Amino acid sequence: MTRALFHYSLLHVGGAEKSSLRLLQALVERGWDITLVLTTGGGALEHEVDPRIRLVRLRPGAYGLRFMAAKGPLGRLFAIPDLAAYCLARVIGCIRMLPFLFQRYDMAATLLQGTSSWFCRRMVRAKVRVHWIRSDLQGADKKGHLAARLRRSAFEIDHFVCVSEVTRASFAAAVPEAAHKACVIYNVLNANDMLVRAREGTDPFPPRADGELRILTVCRLFESAKGLRRMARVCARLRDHGFNFRWFVVGDGPDQSLLEREIDDLGLRNSMILMGRMANPFPAYMNADIVAMLSQYEGLCGVVNEAKVVGRPVVATRVSGIEEQLVDHRTGLIVANDEDAIVEGMRLILSDRSLREALANSHLPPALCDDAAKVQRLEEMLAGKDDTCE
Repeated sequence: MTRALFHYSLLHVGGAEKSSLRLLQALVERGWDITLVLTTGGGALEHEVDPRIRLVRLRPGAYGLRFMAAKGPLGRLFAIPDLAAYCLARVIGCIRMLPFLFQRYDMAATLLQGTSSWFCRRMVRAKVRVHWIRSDLQGADKKGHLAARLRRSAFEIDHFVCVSEVTRASFAAAVPEAAHKACVIYNVLNANDMLVRAREGTDPFPPRADGELRILTVCRLFESAKGLRRMARVCARLRDHGFNFRWFVVGDGPDQSLLEREIDDLGLRNSMILMGRMANPFPAYMNADIVAMLSQYEGLCGVVNEAKVVGRPVVATRVSGIEEQLVDHRTGLIVANDEDAIVEGMRLILSDRSLREALANSHLPPALCDDAAKVQRLEEMLAGKDDTCE
């Protein structure tokens, strides 16, 4: 039995988190003994962790944010209890790390490129150490801080698992001395579970007006990655062109208030509807006419995979990995990553019913759908039988 430890910072609701949980569930089904260590407990997705996985929370909750956000001396004074709770949580976290010094694992893996690998490198005794790279570093790390951190730790990491070919290329460019350690293993999909969940729920949207089309975007509300204000401007321009639609946004995040202000400023309250976080977004996919993925950058977009599994037409900006997922004008509509091109692509699909029907298919490349092969690839890598990371 393979004994593995995986480290993640906080289980928010997001694509990387959901992909990580699907991977861990697939490994448990394969007979692995899994420990998941979270830097901070209390994330919204913790309830979805497979009960067969040992879950360890180093810090009991997310503290310190209220103190950091406080303004002025008086605001900081009232937030001192939050700072004290943060300091106590750090102490608790250090104490909870100590038992891992006396345990042995076949693998210790950091599941996100932005999460420090220090815990897996220094506190965990493991035969193999792995770091997942889930984003295009060219887009996600414009100042180079993350690349510098990865370079400093690269000599202690055995493998860097990238979720797409483009992600691997961006990693190789950012950390050339570790390029030989990088390999591609696509995210686990579990398409059957997606289809079951799609059939479980009811239509989450309000009733349609006559002839109205539903556009759906599912994303974490994070401006620099998802281009939220640009998305709102696209919505306003389509409305001004006279198209009959409503645009539903599923998700939450730190920039929700920014998007709400943009919606108000553009007079979009009746056109762009924020649905909040959904535990099960698949009925929303099933009842949407178009799925719009308009990110500034990605690694391999989970929303595109989810939308295609349930057979929805997708409009996607040209981000890393998208051409490994979609064939333009056959399985999706790929547009340049700028506002005018997005507007033109959305105008095309809104006005052309035959195009929408043609793109409403569930075609994904076989490599993205074969979850067993992905897990086998990981096992071969650990056994030293996969020479693509050498």
